[in-house]
Amino acid sequence: MLLGLDVRDQLKEIFSKEFKEPVTVRVFSQAIGCDSCQTVEELIREVAELGDGKIKYEVHSPALEKDLAERYGIDRVPTIVIEGDKDYGIRYIGLPAGLEFSTLVQGIVQVSKREPKLSKETLEILKGIDTPIDITVFVTTSCGYCPSAAVMAWNFAIASDNISAKVVDASENPDLAEKFQVVGVPKIVLNNGLAEFVGAQPENAFLGYIVAVHEKLKREGSQGS
Repeated sequence: MLLGLDVRDQLKEIFSKEFKEPVTVRVFSQAIGCDSCQTVEELIREVAELGDGKIKYEVHSPALEKDLAERYGIDRVPTIVIEGDKDYGIRYIGLPAGLEFSTLVQGIVQVSKREPKLSKETLEILKGIDTPIDITVFVTTSCGYCPSAAVMAWNFAIASDNISAKVVDASENPDLAEKFQVVGVPKIVLNNGLAEFVGAQPENAFLGYIVAVHEKLKREGSQGS
């Protein structure tokens, strides 16, 4: 058992108070060559058991279910997908342990609500996002500011069909951390480096980067046509 009795009691209380609609949590995992996969499977199973039947838990093998893995854009394990009536593009790559466990829980709760925790002004601006924007948030399990940055990114993904957001454990994915020169966390990278910043920024600042990337993509698109 990974979750202690006190944590279980807290989760039961959170889910009973805040849970709205059913959530499916998919774990893409493999038995060989993945140190944390089994722990992730066990962790998500234990969390799902506390959801009073509202959390559906599924384990998938990318090797055996290639079409499904391709549909969800899975290219490394373990990857956790949190979805509601649809796939919001929310991913967690790695083991959500330590402080990142709260990111997982907040993500599940927010998806259950089917609406983002963002201001009306932000939601209005996001309606204008009509090109695909991918947000990658690099985190570590001991970073106090990382959960807020991660959950903020997921809220943007819930708000817009054109925004996807993945949270990446930098220590579990050193190749990606090196590629994007992750020195401090949280580090947020948009569209493979089109824009990037470090730190848990307030909603308006985070939105500013998204809008800037969108405008840049639109300019590039008009120049190419």
